[in-house]
Amino acid sequence: MLKNLVKKIVVPVLDRPPISSLAKRVFSLGIPIFMVHRMQVDEQSCTGTSPDHLRRCLTYLKDHDYQLLSLEALIDALHRQSELLDNAVVFTMDDGYMDQALVAAPIFLEFDCPLTFFVITDMVDQQLWPWDAKISWAINESKQQLLRLHLDDEIIVLELGDVHKQRTARNQLRDIIKELATDRIPEILDQVAQSAAIEWPTEMPQAFTPMTWDIARQLEDNGIRFAPHSKSHRILSKVNESSIEDEIMGSWYKLKQELSNPLKVFCYPTGRALDFGPREIELLKKEAFLGAVSTFPGFVQATMSETRDKFRLPRYELPDNMVDFIQYCSWIEQAKVRTRWKRL
Repeated sequence: MLKNLVKKIVVPVLDRPPISSLAKRVFSLGIPIFMVHRMQVDEQSCTGTSPDHLRRCLTYLKDHDYQLLSLEALIDALHRQSELLDNAVVFTMDDGYMDQALVAAPIFLEFDCPLTFFVITDMVDQQLWPWDAKISWAINESKQQLLRLHLDDEIIVLELGDVHKQRTARNQLRDIIKELATDRIPEILDQVAQSAAIEWPTEMPQAFTPMTWDIARQLEDNGIRFAPHSKSHRILSKVNESSIEDEIMGSWYKLKQELSNPLKVFCYPTGRALDFGPREIELLKKEAFLGAVSTFPGFVQATMSETRDKFRLPRYELPDNMVDFIQYCSWIEQAKVRTRWKRL
């Protein structure tokens, strides 16, 4: 509590001239890529970024003369080994839900902010409901106080008593499933449904409705770029080689079929360092992708000139409060990161 209060006072001070101006001379600053997922919509049961908070973030960037840069322009600068701007920010959005298209996208357009939308193409085709979305729905809908699951010789108990416990259970269960072979996911989902005392709906619930290709085309006409996020959102490191090619190239071909100008940059499902590796990077390079983004935190640096780095671009989840957002946009977080590495 005290730490957050101190941070709330100190960060805005450190972000003002002349301190920020001096810091920019001392540090060779990188560029943060922010990823946005679900939006907070009253009638939906899922949580997410509130429209007002997104507007506050974009207003702050405009008021403080940040450059709102497209992902394509950033990757192009890396390919050309150009000097990167020291006050630029990039935004991306993952998955392809209707609330993202109808609530978030218009806000980015309102602020004339470039946005790259990574979509799960089979979901937009309404051929599947991704496993991680099913987990969210089941926990939100369950009236039980506990989830009890059997995983090999281990019994896992997750508490669901309040909103905070539900969020923790959701994250824990997703992390558990991420470590399993993909052919075991249906088994775990069956256990979740039984323990949560729910039945999977025959159609995706309204809160998880994907955008349509018609809406995607309208957004593309207004300047929003679309790029592949796999066909089914399966973790690539857990599937065989032929499935990897189908997930990556299948999603790319679908985007080319439906849209006029998709961006050939890939977004790894779940995107942790262990969710992809040399096998996936080599395929992307062979198929002439421009780069790929992950979900591990960090800043894009001009020194990321090696091909390998352009296929492991870091991103930050958009913070849910302004103090953290200001810190991640400014020199402050970058100084913390460098200090941390020097101590290791």
